[in-house]
Amino acid sequence: MSKKRVLVILLILAAFLSFGCIFKEGTKLSVSNNETEINVSFPESGNGSSCPVGSQLQVKDPATGKILNLTITGTEKFENKTLCRACVETGTKGNTSRFEYMWSEDKNTTVWTKYDKDGNVSVRFIDVDGKKTIVDGAGRTLELGNSGDV
Repeated sequence: MSKKRVLVILLILAAFLSFGCIFKEGTKLSVSNNETEINVSFPESGNGSSCPVGSQLQVKDPATGKILNLTITGTEKFENKTLCRACVETGTKGNTSRFEYMWSEDKNTTVWTKYDKDGNVSVRFIDVDGKKTIVDGAGRTLELGNSGDV
């Protein structure tokens, strides 16, 4: 299974988590076929949290045994908003990539960040109320304006 395919699956399931499509009780889901095995784990969250810390999504390639884990790690402040934060690592030993996905409860703010092997920001995609910004590792920005302005 290609890395792109796994990342697409992770992105879809991250969106699933961010849109609140989760259960109130502790739940484990598994889906598999010959090419992919997906396990989703939600801890008990009696308070109906929109950011269930510890929730985990795992995608495994049965042919190679490689596993990708996306884990909700907590919240973080971003532009005066509290965003839910999830992390994923992919790659091989000594050559890993780390991604971070953050989203607001109202879904109007999302931030995707890719880090290089040294932990520095490689690229960041920011969407705040329809205004999209791309920031590269050197801090250069490209602003795309509101979705209707593109």
